[in-house]
Amino acid sequence: MRCLMVFDNLNDIVFMKCDTKFCQHIRKIGISQDLIKPTENENESCDRIDPDLILQIFSPMVTSQKIMNCHFSNRYTSMQCQNGTNIVFDEYLGHLFIYIGDKEVSWQQKVLSISILFIKRICGSDVSLLKYSRRRRFLVSKLLDVWLKRSGEEQCVLIEAIEQLTVSAELSTAALTAAKTAAEKMKSKSAFSRVHILIMVRQKFLTLYSSRNATDLSAGDTVFLALLAEAIQSVDSEPKDKSDLDVIIVEKEESLQVENNVPLQRNKINSLLILLGQHGLKLNAVHLSFITDDVPLFIIHEIGNDVFNSSVIDSLTSFCTIQEIQIRGTVDREALKIAYDTVDSSMKKIIDLFKKKNAPFAPTRSVLAIITTLATRWEPLKKKYLDYFKNNDSSALIAIESSNMNIICSLKDLHHHCMLNESLIDNYTKEAVSEASAMVAVMLRDYTSFFEVKAMNNFTMRSYPFKLRTNHETI
Repeated sequence: MRCLMVFDNLNDIVFMKCDTKFCQHIRKIGISQDLIKPTENENESCDRIDPDLILQIFSPMVTSQKIMNCHFSNRYTSMQCQNGTNIVFDEYLGHLFIYIGDKEVSWQQKVLSISILFIKRICGSDVSLLKYSRRRRFLVSKLLDVWLKRSGEEQCVLIEAIEQLTVSAELSTAALTAAKTAAEKMKSKSAFSRVHILIMVRQKFLTLYSSRNATDLSAGDTVFLALLAEAIQSVDSEPKDKSDLDVIIVEKEESLQVENNVPLQRNKINSLLILLGQHGLKLNAVHLSFITDDVPLFIIHEIGNDVFNSSVIDSLTSFCTIQEIQIRGTVDREALKIAYDTVDSSMKKIIDLFKKKNAPFAPTRSVLAIITTLATRWEPLKKKYLDYFKNNDSSALIAIESSNMNIICSLKDLHHHCMLNESLIDNYTKEAVSEASAMVAVMLRDYTSFFEVKAMNNFTMRSYPFKLRTNHETI
């Protein structure tokens, strides 16, 4: 039994992923507490669950966690039920993350931290995108599926390391030449000069060519991209008749043990805007295609204005910090001043970029309207904060709190329209990516049979002789 839940500051479900065993367990609890009525086929597989039932059962726990954190600064990290079920907690940008399962607490905490890492890279500083973006919601879900599956088979996934694929000097040179040619094509036909061309064979590293001034990819980035390649195929095969507001994803039985049999479309290029980086996440466009089965080609380039992107992320992050500080019984003025200074600096950079007509892109009417609204809302709020720091009047924070929410809404709109918006990838870039991908495929077509052999997984961490045996029974 396993379940991942994400709650926002209003205790609403933003994202939930569980298996059918969890659904059945929750239904039993609901029936025992007279929250729902039993059905005729109660013992059959349950593939749906009512969000209201989840809220009724878990709201006391969520509220208790927030009270312990806000008023006592002593939040729960984990708890154990009488039947041995473990529940672990974590927080990110004002959202509460809960993972429920029957594994060890340390392992569940690892899964929860990996889930938050995926959400950081896929959704940036706006976790609510999980609720409104179907593609990103299912991508996070499939990334978690792939990670859980591969972490039991590939040691490199667990320790975030990359294994270098051993190949001949001839193939190594051919792969690097193809990658360099693709990078030159991208620089000549698109406006992006900071480019990475990465070729992998499953989770193994074949070659990487990075243009000058491009931010280095970390080992964690490379592992994430390998998982992303496997997850995207599954996401694109999901049926499209599901509601965008259906934030609860129920796994099918034994879904992690079934190999992915989705037919591979080698000519198709998947483009996605995600955040990569080790010390500071930066917005990148990732274009994924396949040279052959299990041999993904990544064309990666930084997109947008670094100052603008980092300012939006810093503003959202600092506003969440401000909210956490203000709802506590005793306000830490020093911490509040540090967070406010970060917001003030970031907001000035965002507004000045558009005031001086030096926007990082040609803004649409909707973006200009967001910027105007943001500037209009920020000036009065800034004055209120300055008055608070000058007079130390705690009652002023009550009036400030509602204004904070309005600013956060405007920043999230800006985050969605100007950062994690695939329409920012223009047709010229798509054409350059298509030509570069085709060139690499042609230059390496003589090695496809070799790639297919290298992509075979002959043994895993669970293969003999690595299986643990007790009393002649395999664990």
